[in-house]
Amino acid sequence: MTRDSEDGASGFPAGPALRLHTPPPDFDPARADPRLVAGHGLPAPRREDGPAAADFRRAFLAPPPGGRLRFVPALRPEPAPRPGLARLEATTRTHRGVPARRSVNWSGGSLAALGGRSLVGVMARWRVPAVLTPPGRAGHAMRASTWIGLDGQGFYRNASLPQIGTLQAWDGVDGSPARYEAWVQWWARDEANAPLALALTMAPGDAVSAILTVLDPATVRFNLKNETTGTVLQPFDLTAPGGRRVAGASAEWILERPSPLDADGWHPYPLAPCAPVPFTACLAQSRGPGETTLTEHDLARASLIRMIALDAPPGQARTIAYPARVKGDPRALTMTCGAPF
Repeated sequence: MTRDSEDGASGFPAGPALRLHTPPPDFDPARADPRLVAGHGLPAPRREDGPAAADFRRAFLAPPPGGRLRFVPALRPEPAPRPGLARLEATTRTHRGVPARRSVNWSGGSLAALGGRSLVGVMARWRVPAVLTPPGRAGHAMRASTWIGLDGQGFYRNASLPQIGTLQAWDGVDGSPARYEAWVQWWARDEANAPLALALTMAPGDAVSAILTVLDPATVRFNLKNETTGTVLQPFDLTAPGGRRVAGASAEWILERPSPLDADGWHPYPLAPCAPVPFTACLAQSRGPGETTLTEHDLARASLIRMIALDAPPGQARTIAYPARVKGDPRALTMTCGAPF
C-alpha cells in the first residue's frame, strides 16, 4: 500500500489512466435524480444492486445531521519535501512464502469468488484508529494502513490490486504527532505504481466509507467519504496499468503494515500500535456469466488472516495483529493490534 506523502507527488502515477468527476459545490445527491448522481461519479443505487448495497450507497450520499455534504478535490496539493526524510513506498501483497491465513503484512478478511463468478464491487465502513505512540521507540517510524480492495489474494500472471484506504503513521520523532491521511493505489506486479495521497482529511475516530465499483474489465471507480465531517472526496475512475484486467477473484478488508521504498515485502515497517479497528457494513458483489443482477456476499465464508512477525530465533513467528468476527453481525470485523493470547 501506502507510501509516506512528504515527498509529495500529487499527480496520479503514469500507469493507471485517470478520469475525475466534479459534482457542483451545492449539489445534493440525496435529492437529485439517480442518473444525474451517477453522472457525477457518485454511488447512486443501481437497478442491479441488492438491498444491502443499495442501502450502503444511499447512506454514502446522505448529508450529516443538520448540514450538507461538502465535496473536496481528489488530488492533494503538492507539499514541499521535508529535509532528511527519504521517499517511501510500500507493497500491498501478501508474501508468496507465507500461508494465506498468515501474512507478514496483512490482517483482515479475504473473500474468494466461486463457481465461475467475478467480484465486481467491494465496500465497507471503518473508524480511523488512533495511533498509540509507544515509549522508547524514538527513531523507529511505524505505520498501519486500513483499506478495501479487489484481487489481493492469489499469485497469478498479471496480478493487480486496486485499493483505497487510510494511513495511520508515526515518524519516530519524540514529541511528533501521528499522521492520518487517505490514499489510493492500483498495485500491479512488475509495475512502479506508487500509492498516492488523497485530499480527504481525517482524524482519529472519524468514520470512513469506501466503495470500489468495477465499471468494465479494465476500469474501477473509487468513492471515499468522511462520514463524521460529511465530506466526500471527488469521485474518480482508474484504468488498470499495463493493459491488465480486473480478475474479480477476491475482495479484501485489511489492516496492513506497509513497507518502505524498494523493500522486498519481508521487511515492512513496525506496525504502529493502534486502537482496535472496527470494520462494519462489509459487502462484496459478484456477477455470474450472463447475469444482470448482482449477488451480495457478507463475511460468512471469508478467510481470516492474522499478521505475524518473523522473529529470532529463525523460523519462529508471533502474531502482531488479528481479526475477529462480531457476533450477530456477518458484515463486521474488528482488527486488533497485538497478540490474541
